Amino acid sequence: MRVLIALIAALVLLAPQVAAAASSFSCSQIPDAQRFIDTLRPGPNTSAAQRHLDAAKNATSEKECIAELRQVDKYARRSAAADKRLASAGTRPVKCADWLHQSRPGGTDYFGPSVPGCPQR
Repeated sequence: MRVLIALIAALVLLAPQVAAAASSFSCSQIPDAQRFIDTLRPGPNTSAAQRHLDAAKNATSEKECIAELRQVDKYARRSAAADKRLASAGTRPVKCADWLHQSRPGGTDYFGPSVPGCPQR
């Protein structure tokens, strides 16, 4: 019962903050959004963000523009997160072949592209 009351109290206290965050978009942010999207790597989320940004630019009302900017934010955040994951994945060292793992780069069973740092077979 206490958990339920605490949950309801938290929702009541957070409701104004959620409403303020929802209204934090305005059509004057379109140039900033375009500059941010231009920094993202190409991909499906980046393309979706650009489509929604184009729709926001062509919106006939402020309400429609803000709705599209929310979608831009959603897809741009996803794309930025994917870019961040990709950047952190690129820092991992590549494991080369050894006597037990010949399917890794440099091994006799490896048929992929050559990998810097691994011996050529």
